[in-house]
Formats: sequence, C-alpha cells, structure tokens
Amino acid sequence: MHSGCLLLALCLASAAAPGLAGDKADDHFLRGNSLAQQRQWSEAIAEYREALRLRPRYAEAHYNLANALDARGAAGEQADRSAAIEEFRHALSLKPYWVEAHNNLGLALQAAGDSKGAAAELRQAISLKPDYAEAHFNLGNVLVDTGRLDAAISEYRLTLVLRPGDAAATGNLGYAFERKGELGRAIAELRQMIRATPDDPEAHFKLGNLLADQGDLDGAITEYRLTLLLRPGDAAAQDNVGYAFERKGDLTRAIVEYRAAVRSRPGDVKAHYNLGAALESAGDLNAALDQYRQASELDPGNSGLQAEVKRLAGVVGH
Repeated sequence: MHSGCLLLALCLASAAAPGLAGDKADDHFLRGNSLAQQRQWSEAIAEYREALRLRPRYAEAHYNLANALDARGAAGEQADRSAAIEEFRHALSLKPYWVEAHNNLGLALQAAGDSKGAAAELRQAISLKPDYAEAHFNLGNVLVDTGRLDAAISEYRLTLVLRPGDAAATGNLGYAFERKGELGRAIAELRQMIRATPDDPEAHFKLGNLLADQGDLDGAITEYRLTLLLRPGDAAAQDNVGYAFERKGDLTRAIVEYRAAVRSRPGDVKAHYNLGAALESAGDLNAALDQYRQASELDPGNSGLQAEVKRLAGVVGH
C-alpha cells in the first residue's frame, strides 16, 4: 500500500503573522522556513522555537514547528512526534478552521498509533473542505489500517474523483480489494494504475503477485520481468520469477532463474537456498548440497539450514 502520505511532508506556512514593524519573531520564522526547505530540521526547529518565544501566539510558527518536528520524528524520535502533535494542537487552538493543520495532525496521530484520533482529524479536514483530495486519501489509509475496507474503498474512490489518475490512490484501492479477497477487482485497479504510471516497478511487482495468487503464472512472470527491467537486481522479483516457473513444473527454467539470482546476490542466503531446493527437486543432489552448504555458511546460526545440509549429506554419502 502506498503510504508515503503518512509521512508528513513539509507544508510550510509562509505568511508571517501581523506584528510590530521589525518584529524579530518574523525574522526567526523566515529563517526557520529557509532551513526547513534545506531539510536542516534541528536548526529550523531552533528558529521556530525562538519565534514562539518572542510571539507565543504565532500560529504559523506552531504549525511549521510541528511539521519540522514530525519530519525529524519520522526517523524514529518518538519525543519529536509527540511534540509535533502538541504543536499542531497549539496551531489549531489559534486557527481552528485550518484545514491543512487538521490533515497533518491526523497524519501525525496515525504515525503515533492513534488511528481513532487520526480519523477524527481527517474527517474534520474534509468537513471544512469536502474536495480536499489528500485528506480523503489519508483517511482511506487510516480506514485500511483499522480494517474498515469498504469505507476505505469509498475514500479512495472520492480521491480519484477529485484527482483523476492518481497512482497512489489507485494502488491503494487495489490493495483494499486484495484485503477483501476480491483479487479480480484488485488486479483491475492495478492494471489501471500501470496504464497511468507504466514505469512504476512496484505496481508491476504487486500485479505479478496477484496474478500468481490467481494461478496466472505466465502473466505473473511477465510482470516480474517488467519489474526487473525497471528495477534491475530486485531480489523479490528474481526469486518470484523462479518460484513461478517452479509452480509451472518447469524446473529447468526455475533453476536458470535461481542461478541468475545467486550470481547477482552471491551473499544472499535465500538465493542459495532456493537454488538448492530446485536442484534437489530436479535430482541434482550434489549441486543442491553445495548450495545448502553455501547458504549455511552465510547464516551459520540457522539450525534449519544446518539440518538440511546434514540430511542431504546423509543421502549423497558425504
């Protein structure tokens, strides 16, 4: 599912609040904006805090401070995300009808694990601006996370009415149908997404997985190959091509694909194991044992691999 919108983008408020001529708060605010645009979050945060020290009711500074804190908190600093939520609330206490602030507070709350609070803020943003596509999209994501798939589908459809051809909304709509078990609908949405963004490797990969789940292995292989053209060396796509040939009963082609995966990822345990398993199924036990041993050497603490080596060594006699 596309969740990029769950990470707060820097939505800078640029209009300085009215104040006395030469008010230093505005200078700090504008310096904060410049630093934030360069992603110098800590320095920007210091400037916004100084602006607020000079003018505590500076709504725009609270809002931009929240965005900067959340951007830094996205790296895993929980204290920053909590502080960001507090600053969004400060901004909204001063400007309660600020649509973007409700949206961004909703995103911050979802990132903090408060889905109920997130949904409430996003719905408030939509009530203030019914044609706010971003809030509909973000609400759809929250609803998917809470298992309300039909409601999420409605929000993604509204997003697409307001923002036709939106690849992220189309992809997430497909994901919601997949979660519902409606693979045919999910495939149709992904195909539509690919028509809009044909160079998106993730869309091709997801479509490959859905087609494989439906048993359309040739279609899946085509999508995995397109993924690899767009994203060379993609480990999951390489593995899945081999696995699809294996499911088709074509061990020769599966082994060719697994060998290609080992060549491109010689230090990948899974690549060696997959090749070993296919070789064993094809009856080439010595070659299979060699691959299991290489996998075990790469992951010496894996007791399951050690057991495979011991089992097959017993069969081949060394």
